Parts: sequence; structure tokens; C-alpha cells
Amino acid sequence: MNRRDFLLTAGISLVSVSAYSFGNSIKPLIEAKSEKVALIFGTRYGATKDIAKWIAKGMGSAVDILNIETINFDEILKKYDKFVIGSGIWIDGPHKRLVELLSIHKKQIEPKIIASFIVCGTTGEDDAGMARIEGYFKRFHKPLESKPKLQKHFGGRMIIEKLSEKDRKLLDNFYRNILKREFKSWDRTKPKEVEKFGSELLVNIMAQSISSTE
Repeated sequence: MNRRDFLLTAGISLVSVSAYSFGNSIKPLIEAKSEKVALIFGTRYGATKDIAKWIAKGMGSAVDILNIETINFDEILKKYDKFVIGSGIWIDGPHKRLVELLSIHKKQIEPKIIASFIVCGTTGEDDAGMARIEGYFKRFHKPLESKPKLQKHFGGRMIIEKLSEKDRKLLDNFYRNILKREFKSWDRTKPKEVEKFGSELLVNIMAQSISSTE
């Protein structure tokens, strides 16, 4: 077994034992190569921001968390070597400014994207749900030539009392007439599952770093 395979095997084993501890243990390897990684998220009511924080925790905080609504596109493209992109999904699709970033700066950002994720209410517990999730990813990745190698969907959160009047009316109609379900608040976030994904991302980054030095 060569050095690269050994480290990858060890890394994957540690993911299953402790995502957070593993993230901290190999964080110095990333920093030593001066790899600058940014996680760019787009959210409407905060669930996707929480997901981004949990991913960063799983990575041992070896990533900068950036809100798509507050960043300068040109600056972040120059500053960072790798990107993780994530968006909440609503009736009108993924965050519009994230799609704008991927569309306008496709040539610069696409080679740097190592993973993507979406946060939505669809559980994926049946074929219809998985088909909807695949459709969400397709819309999110539409500006790109190819989808990122790593992608993951996470359950989100909807608190009716926090919705704007416009969103409340739209979702009430969607639940009653499309989903045929009761319109009520829900929370499907799973922090530990998200942290594990973050640790898996760090393993992937480490593998790429090792490959680039051999």
C-alpha cells in the first residue's frame, strides 16, 4: 500500500469514528500547503447557514464560510483555491445570486469547485422524492459544464412564523394543492450527518493535496 492509499484509508476510517476530531487532526496539512477553501452558501431564512457551519465543523474549520449576498465575486475568485457551494431550495429554485456567480464566472470558478450541496424539504425517501432532488441539483448546476464530483442534499427547516407574507401564501398554496399535505412547520436538519459530510470533504481535499505532490 503506497503513502497516498494509506492516508486515504486511514482518513476514511477516522471519518466513521469522529468527524470533528479527524477534521482538526489533518487541518494543519491543508494549511501547510496554503490551500484556501471557501464554502459559499445562499440562504433565505437561515437553515442553509446552519448547514454551512456544521460542514465547517466537520472540516475542523479548515474553510471560510461566505454568504453569497455579501461577497465580491472578483475578490473571492482571486483569494481562494477551492470552493464548496451550497444553496437552499425554494419554489423559485436555488439562490439566484449563486446561480449568477456560476453563470458569469463559470470559467474561473468551475475548476475550483470540489463539492456542492442543497438544503430542501424533500426527504428523498421514495423515487418521486429522489427525482425532485435530482431536479434541484440540475437547476443548481445548470450554468456548469459538468456537476461537481461530490454532492449532497440535506433536510432543511421551515418555521411558518418566520416566513414573509409572500412566501407563506406561496407555500400554503403549494402544500394544499400540489403536495396535498397540511401546511405546518418542520425541522429536518441533522447536524451530525452534516458534520460527517464535512469530514469527508476534508479527506477529499487531502487526497488532492497528496496527489499534487507526487
